Amino acid sequence: MNITGFRVALAVPTSWEWYFEPRRKWSIAWYVERSLRIAGEISSECAVDVFLYGESARTGATDVVRTRVDPDSLAGWLSDWAVRPNLNRPIFEDRLPPNLAEETFGRGEQPWYGRPLPVVRAVSDWADTSDIPAFVLFWLDRKTQSEEIVRFIGTDGAARTYWQFFGDPDDVDYRFWKRDGLSRGEVLPSVRFRFDKSWRLRPVLREFARWRATSLS
Repeated sequence: MNITGFRVALAVPTSWEWYFEPRRKWSIAWYVERSLRIAGEISSECAVDVFLYGESARTGATDVVRTRVDPDSLAGWLSDWAVRPNLNRPIFEDRLPPNLAEETFGRGEQPWYGRPLPVVRAVSDWADTSDIPAFVLFWLDRKTQSEEIVRFIGTDGAARTYWQFFGDPDDVDYRFWKRDGLSRGEVLPSVRFRFDKSWRLRPVLREFARWRATSLS
C-alpha cells in the first residue's frame, strides 16, 4: 500500500483463558502478529502499541496496560503477555513463576472482564501525544459501553485517529453498531466495525485508505 507515517495500536481484552493460547486462532498472539503485518504496510516503523485491558488482579477495576512490540521483540512479548504460565496446570504440580500477564490480571476464575471505555480513553490520550496520525484496531468481546465509546470518539476522541473495531456478532451490540450505517463510517467517518473475528487485512486496509484520502487530504 506504500502508506507511511502512521502509528498503529491494538487493543485486546484478557477476558478468557483461551485468549492466552498463542497457537490458537483469534488468540492475543494471533491478533498481535496480524497487527504487525498492518504496521508493516502503513507505518514508517513496523511496531505496534498494544493496550491490554481486563479486570485488575488487585482492585477488580479495569486495568489498562500499554506495551510495545516489534518483530525483533515479538517472542519476548508473547512470553510476557500472550500466555499464562499456570494455565491448565495439573492440580498437583507446583505453580510456575507468574509472568507479567498473570501479575497484572491474576490467575483467578474466568472471565476477567474489563470495560472498554477506559481503553478508548487511554488510546486517545496516547494518540494525542504525537502529531503522527494513528490507526487503531480494537477488539470488543462483550455488549457494554458501545454508545459511550461512540459519543467519546465523536466529542473528545483524538483527531486524526482511525478506529477499526471488530468482534463476534454474538458477543457485541450488533443492533447498535448497525444503526444508521455506524459500522460503515456513515455516522463518524473515523469509525468502522467489522462483525468478524477473522477479518482480512486487505479489506481493512482499503477502508482505511479511503478514510485517509478523504479525511486527511
